[in-house]
Amino acid sequence: MEPVFSLGLGVSRDSGNLVAQIYNQLSKAILQGRLASGTAIPSSRLLATHLNVSRNTVLQAYARLQSEGLLITQAGSKTFIADIATTLPPSAMAANFVASITPHWQNTTLFAQPGTSVIKFNFSIGLADITSFPFESWRRALNRQYRKMETRTMEPGHPAGQPLLRNMIAKFISQSRAVSCSPENIFICSGAQQAYMLLAQLFIKPGETGFAIESPGYPMARRAFVAAGARVFDVPVDEEGLIVDAIPQGVKIVFVTPTHQFPTSVPMSIARRLALLKLAKQRDMIIIEDDYDSEFRIGSQPIDALQTLDSEGRVFYVGTFSKCMFFDIRTGFIAAPEWAIPFLASARQAQDWRNPLVTQLALAEFMQTGELRRHISRMSRVYEQRYDAIVAAVHHYAQGVLTPGVIRAGLHLTLNLNKDYSAKKVCENALQQGIKIHYGNEFSVTDKIPNQIMLGLGRIANNNIDLAIQRLANCIKENKNHP
Repeated sequence: MEPVFSLGLGVSRDSGNLVAQIYNQLSKAILQGRLASGTAIPSSRLLATHLNVSRNTVLQAYARLQSEGLLITQAGSKTFIADIATTLPPSAMAANFVASITPHWQNTTLFAQPGTSVIKFNFSIGLADITSFPFESWRRALNRQYRKMETRTMEPGHPAGQPLLRNMIAKFISQSRAVSCSPENIFICSGAQQAYMLLAQLFIKPGETGFAIESPGYPMARRAFVAAGARVFDVPVDEEGLIVDAIPQGVKIVFVTPTHQFPTSVPMSIARRLALLKLAKQRDMIIIEDDYDSEFRIGSQPIDALQTLDSEGRVFYVGTFSKCMFFDIRTGFIAAPEWAIPFLASARQAQDWRNPLVTQLALAEFMQTGELRRHISRMSRVYEQRYDAIVAAVHHYAQGVLTPGVIRAGLHLTLNLNKDYSAKKVCENALQQGIKIHYGNEFSVTDKIPNQIMLGLGRIANNNIDLAIQRLANCIKENKNHP
């Protein structure tokens, strides 16, 4: 009954036919969807009392609505709004409204859409394996924090994040990546994507600031800075990572993934890292270092992070827990120069203030008890086993067709494809066979991309790898005449 009365129904004896007034108000509300299908309407007696009219007046209005199929009455039950398809004519103003949207967003589509193909062997990149994640331990950590919330008032806290979590993250990246920072350098955000948006807000002057990003590179980072109005320069990568000498004049911000380049997998050489830091000093540039899945080491120790080598406070180090825990935790961080924290906090308040307190405190506990470190250690072994299995299968089934790249960390590897084949065509044909893989041009706006395919380690079961690579090799060889 409440939804009907909340419409503000009313009648006026000076405005003509009372039945028509009731009918018009209810039919309009139904057709506009303000009264949802299945909603029970009040009895004629109750509505008559509410409107101060005779019951017969309400019955006549209800009868007209029923005759037009807008109301239905079930035997021995109440009367409900009918389940009808209410397709309203498009507003003549819609085109004007769309035109008022900023041009950038008019032409932007979703980056990832649900696929329609049946995937038998999933080598999607950027996805972690959560089948072995200690969810029971995580639930206990969450529950303890919720119980604390029941017994005491939690203060909102600073937009930079809870002190305990900032402290644990500073220790975590110091141990895992030799990143030298204090808790005061840590800024908590809702994943890496928000980190990009915040940094773009702070440093991009629309139409003026030059922003360089690897090509191929991470599309969502590129989108964040394009949306902010940056002048974007796509800089090629080779077997040593970003080609520093190719960074054009006028660039003030450089975005790199040096530990495990996205998507080519190559680690940036120490010579290139030092060259980038030297150039940043010469040109007064800022560097954004995304170390998105470096916790998972494959074989040897990864090269030190750029932030570790930086002595001038030019590097903003971005990390996320989406890869080492699970995607929906939506928690990331920036290890930033301390002078930048107040500005990041102001920009964050303009978006959503802060991350949920319970999640922050549960994550701090999860790290403090060693659960996260143990999980990363377990999964590093799993991913290394998968990497080794893929390499062995490639050597067995695709010798001379695919050449595995060497990686030091991360959740995917790159395979160099024989020049007689097209990486794009291989991916398309593999998908038809139920094999999900990627190729470089998916992550680039230029055509100057190595002929490579990428295989993720997070969603392929160990016992499926040999068969998957065998079928992939057959799929490639069957299309040799279609480069």
